[in-house]
Amino acid sequence: MKKSSKVFYCHELEYVKANKRNNLIGETVRDVYDWLLQENVGAVVIENIQLRQQHDTDKRFNRFTHNFKKKKLTETILRRGMRLGFRIKKVNPSYTSVIGRFKYMKKYGLSVHESAAFVIGRRGLGYHERLPKELIDTIKTKVKRRLIAMLGSMEESYKQSNSGKKQHQSIAIMLRKIENFKHEHEWSLWNMLHKCCWLNQYQIQLKEV
Repeated sequence: MKKSSKVFYCHELEYVKANKRNNLIGETVRDVYDWLLQENVGAVVIENIQLRQQHDTDKRFNRFTHNFKKKKLTETILRRGMRLGFRIKKVNPSYTSVIGRFKYMKKYGLSVHESAAFVIGRRGLGYHERLPKELIDTIKTKVKRRLIAMLGSMEESYKQSNSGKKQHQSIAIMLRKIENFKHEHEWSLWNMLHKCCWLNQYQIQLKEV
């Protein structure tokens, strides 16, 4: 099976006015489908942007959302794709950025956005994203030790405060999930990894929960 990839950059969409933006959308979507036809691809997977979660966004994305209506891009992709006879599938984008960052970015030398798109494509094909053994071990050892240490270091007065009770409950829930990780939905474990870890030069670092 032939495997290839291509990134279509359109940074100007963040800054240009509406009429220019619409032209750029049309040109970019046209270029995407021209390339897909050349590669004999007959299906497209896109994210259902209405289901996008906070953990898959950042400040830059929020500014982008304010200036650029993603609905227009999605409509153009759908309209042109259907006109050309492509099969188009929308998928829930939850945790695609997290999964891509921890599971595929280093493995395939992808950017954060490319690795998230890779996960979206896999999700459209019906693949599930189980945590690799390395990440499971990180959660069962380093994350678990950090959570236990945080519980033990809480001052009694803080435990009785509203914020302390909330944090204590959150940590306790995560510890229970670690103990029963085999029975947890994979997204629940990816969420825990997102809350507790970050990557620094592909090295997993622990966050303050």
